[in-house]
Amino acid sequence: MDAVISFPKSGRTWLRVMLDQYGIPLEWSHAGAGHGNGRPISKLDTSEARKYGRILFLHRDPRDTVVSGYYQKAFRRDGYAGTMSDFIRDPCHGIDKVLHYNDMWIRLARSRPEMMVESYENLQADTEGTLARIIAFFGKPVDPARIHAIVEANRFEKMQAREREGQYARTYGKILTPADPSEPDSYKVRKGKVGGYREELTPEDITYCDAAVAGFVPGN
Repeated sequence: MDAVISFPKSGRTWLRVMLDQYGIPLEWSHAGAGHGNGRPISKLDTSEARKYGRILFLHRDPRDTVVSGYYQKAFRRDGYAGTMSDFIRDPCHGIDKVLHYNDMWIRLARSRPEMMVESYENLQADTEGTLARIIAFFGKPVDPARIHAIVEANRFEKMQAREREGQYARTYGKILTPADPSEPDSYKVRKGKVGGYREELTPEDITYCDAAVAGFVPGN
């Protein structure tokens, strides 16, 4: 079985819906990094890769990932007692964990030709082109007209409206259902912006996250 692996809140739900509509069966895994169990960095590894054939590793700017992760933990899972500032520094959830996780999987991909690494930012910037590359990687014929139709049908606003109306519940259950329809931050399809962390974090927290990212280049 082929798989997509990513740290939670790296943009995979959008990709999953599009690949499902294209008819590509895949496993979708966080490989032990889910916010529910909150494993420390020392407990992370890439052993799950042995279960799969081809693997796409999807990553996202760790600053956006950790901000989105806070809302996932606080509003969609079992809650989080601390603040956003606490969360980004939390060794079981924060930005250092995101960085180390991405580093592990990007390093592994260098030695495995059956792995592909792609970013959420590329998917945002060139959705049709990036989706076509992913489809080809998984060994499926690339149909540009079909890809275009799927991308157009899954623009952010349309997906958020479907989640609000409960249209995804039958297929995806709680994965694509708001925890509280009246609370925008409880939606799975919440914002999806590139660089949105700048609107969510304090100047001090931005400085902290920027320093973490600057001092840790995944795969180096």
